[in-house]
Amino acid sequence: MKPNSDLHQHNHPTTEDEFEEELDAVETKANNELQLYAVWGVITVVFNVVLFYLLYHTFGVEYQIANLIDWFFSVLFAFIVNKFFVFKHKTESLFKELTTFYGTRVATYLIEFVILWIGISLLGANGTITKVLGHGIAIAVNYILSKLFVFKKPATNDSETPAA
Repeated sequence: MKPNSDLHQHNHPTTEDEFEEELDAVETKANNELQLYAVWGVITVVFNVVLFYLLYHTFGVEYQIANLIDWFFSVLFAFIVNKFFVFKHKTESLFKELTTFYGTRVATYLIEFVILWIGISLLGANGTITKVLGHGIAIAVNYILSKLFVFKKPATNDSETPAA
């Protein structure tokens, strides 16, 4: 293989200016990703709360059942927008990625479940307001879990050097 082959070649910054330029590019990408996550997150929250409101207040579905139905469809919606619009993640196994996504969302579902139970059953608070508060906490945890476990970038092996 030629030493200048693009295969396994890693272009690391060699000057302070190159380092600053690369750092700025990474920061811009991270900020854009966070902005997209925030925009789609707001849309997902609206979807989530409206569906919960319809099920709980309009159709009289018990609040934990309404939350479970709402959770299932909201997670599916969130998976689609996160995969294609926020993280723009390519995968070999859509099913594996979807099941991992749902798996990480179980933790935040349980957080929301407990918050709804405390707010509605113990404190007698408004169901929709309690839902919004619980979902707000879930959003922060969801971003971290998505970034770390679902839409993670493949590891690069910087120790490899091109063959001479």
